[in-house]
Amino acid sequence: MPTPNTSKLREVPAPQTSASPVVRAIDVGFGLVKLSVRDGDGDGTTIINFPSIALPADASAVRTLGTRRRDTFDVPVNGALYEVGRDVGLAQAGGSFGRDVTDEFYRGAIYEALTKGALRYMAEAGDSRIDLLVLGLPVNQYNDAKRRDYLRDHYQGDIDVGDGKTVSVAKVVVQAQPMGGYAAIDEHFDELNAVITKTGGALDPLPSGDALDDLAVLMVDPGEHTLDWLLIQQGSINPKASGAASDAGRHRVVRAVQESLGAELGRPLGPAVMPKVNDALRLRTKVKLSGVAHDLDRYEPVIMSVVEDSVNRMIDGLRDAHEIIDLVVLVGGHPERYRDVLTKRFPAIPVFVMPDSMAANVRGFQMIGEALAEG
Repeated sequence: MPTPNTSKLREVPAPQTSASPVVRAIDVGFGLVKLSVRDGDGDGTTIINFPSIALPADASAVRTLGTRRRDTFDVPVNGALYEVGRDVGLAQAGGSFGRDVTDEFYRGAIYEALTKGALRYMAEAGDSRIDLLVLGLPVNQYNDAKRRDYLRDHYQGDIDVGDGKTVSVAKVVVQAQPMGGYAAIDEHFDELNAVITKTGGALDPLPSGDALDDLAVLMVDPGEHTLDWLLIQQGSINPKASGAASDAGRHRVVRAVQESLGAELGRPLGPAVMPKVNDALRLRTKVKLSGVAHDLDRYEPVIMSVVEDSVNRMIDGLRDAHEIIDLVVLVGGHPERYRDVLTKRFPAIPVFVMPDSMAANVRGFQMIGEALAEG
């Protein structure tokens, strides 16, 4: 597998000038779409996100009622319109409708609608042409060359993003999702060294980001549906010790809590309850059902059993390569419990959670793209 020059990729490029290529990045996850857009002053980029939900567009007049227009767009896919965007939850009826968590996600209508929605946000920010677009895939899908080729072929060229607007994409680069987090490690070098020092294992604080190329770094990305991991040795991916476990992410945790709560209440809880349980777990608040508030703290053993099982599946997939790991770096939207399990399993290996971990992959994609465009 060809690998990029990761030393160069981790260099933070200078701000783009008006003559610089326009580079943008999209990370379509099962839970959220993360993307880079032109910032307000036009000199750089900022990261935004919206839910990974695409709903058949409602053309009725009811949609226009309210005190403000919701922040969504109707984008065309296969002759139909799908509503996507930051306020798409206002159009949702039921907790899981509008999502796709299958292994064919990358080539389905929902993925296409979400990607076009991200491109539409870029167009609204002022970019009707993109010189280089970086897209991400889960590790198990990235390992399939046909899937990488599909994304490159499908999103290069003129893309109709709805309402008569088109985004022209000159080149597409596809990356494994956790590789973005690896490229962005240098943004948080001091915090990383603080964790290394606190761990007190064999690894000494690193003198510079270039020292990462001498290490075996395990990138772990617990997402909404999958748990992805990449073993990166001397800046190159070890494909035999990298992989993904399906149904090993946030969705499984939420489902386990919901099933336990339903069993305690003596009634099944439908898909509309799942977002409420998810929000309550994230915010550590009670979930309100039928006017009654339920404390979810008592389900912590259930949560940890799910996380521990997922980590065990990853360790099995590493094929004994955990013996050579120098550093573990966690990215993704909810890494804390995975950090706790990994720290307990490997107390002498530093386990570093990237700050703003949810956006770490797309930040790294942006850096990778800028470095490739400059080269």
